[in-house]
Amino acid sequence: MKDLNKKLTINYYAVYFAAVILAVLGYFLKENNLIIENAKIIEIIRYVFILYILISIPLTLKFFSVQVKKIAKIENETLKIAKYLQVSIIRIWLIATNLLLGILFVYVLYQPDNRFDMLYFAAIGAVALFFCRPTKQKTETDLK
Repeated sequence: MKDLNKKLTINYYAVYFAAVILAVLGYFLKENNLIIENAKIIEIIRYVFILYILISIPLTLKFFSVQVKKIAKIENETLKIAKYLQVSIIRIWLIATNLLLGILFVYVLYQPDNRFDMLYFAAIGAVALFFCRPTKQKTETDLK
């Protein structure tokens, strides 16, 4: 069980490390003028990203909830922990995609008139990711 929490925690904080790397990468892309300037393409990407956020967060959390109920019924403890680890990592990275894309889009879709709209969407991803934070008590509750 201790190993399970350690692996989940590493994955959880790896997302934030990736977010910092993407922020630095995005900054350099913006400084070198490697940004999208076509207003129509920016609008399409925004709408697709908003739809992705609206669909992915609830579906991912529902998927995790359904899978945890199935996993809790497994008798073999080793198999139960392995499946829980797999499903938890999938949940963390699917939710993290919202945060990571939001951070990247802040720089790549930069427009002076609405600079921070993608930052708000990245914040939504960060809040959703906060609910995926692994704790020992949470994993024990989920597996019982």
